[in-house]
Amino acid sequence: MKTILVPLDHTAAAEYTLAYANKLAVRWPAEIVLLYCHPEAMPGQPEPDFVSEETRLRSLVERLRYKQLTRQDGRRIRYHYRVLSGCLHDHAASEAARCGADLVVMGLEHIDCNHQAPPGNHAATITELVSCPVLVVPPGRRSLPNRVAFAADFATLSLNVLPRLSALREAFPAPLDLVQFYSPNQRPLRRQLKQAVIQAAAQLTWPLTTPHLLEDDAPLEGSSEFCARTQAQLLIIAPGSPAQLLQYFDRCYTTTRAYHTQIPVLVLRATERPTAGACCEKCAERLEREQPTRLLPNYAAVHWA
Repeated sequence: MKTILVPLDHTAAAEYTLAYANKLAVRWPAEIVLLYCHPEAMPGQPEPDFVSEETRLRSLVERLRYKQLTRQDGRRIRYHYRVLSGCLHDHAASEAARCGADLVVMGLEHIDCNHQAPPGNHAATITELVSCPVLVVPPGRRSLPNRVAFAADFATLSLNVLPRLSALREAFPAPLDLVQFYSPNQRPLRRQLKQAVIQAAAQLTWPLTTPHLLEDDAPLEGSSEFCARTQAQLLIIAPGSPAQLLQYFDRCYTTTRAYHTQIPVLVLRATERPTAGACCEKCAERLEREQPTRLLPNYAAVHWA
């Protein structure tokens, strides 16, 4: 049985996040672990009532269980409840490891410790903390995708990303478009880039994959335009850094309601590659020469009193 970890707050957008997770849990199938982190009480304030907070979660579950799903599907989902004190980013990694989460489903806009972070900033933080994929769901009612786009630089993509994506094929059994963008100055590398996309498609155990090689000097805007043109309902990305992930949810895109901010985004985080070591004495000497020279103070040039 798969496990979906769903961090929730008490905003209206949390209902859309849970409703989407419910549909995923029925299709996969999977059980759902609901996690709510209550801000720590300030001096002079009463301690949080964890029992009442769990009751609120159970009420939300029972209200949505049969509202979006049929009664038979609603009964099929198993829920677990976790109410903790503190901020979500302090518990995300331990809770994902504790329940063995295969996927984290969270909202694009999330209130943590009574603070509203800019859209995407909180999701980017959680993505760096957990090792499993993170599905960021924007507010709004939506059905599960019938077309999926995977935009990445397949020439430099880490090899451990593709098995993680293949593990989710039962949750998203839809045609998958693999999109590789290249800039005009990369035209001589078209052959290598095309081979990288084709090799990635061959390694994925997906029902139907279609590789695309497109010229665009702005891959992020190109990904959004491609999803809008093909009417994709899910965008999969594998950012190389937290800064690159934050670009997808930049304020200019959320303000202008860019297409990729209006559909769920599945983030696949690659594990860090080990530092390359020396394989022989010559390589060791080369690596030593390439190390930055340490600047030592020139005591002879100092005017001593």
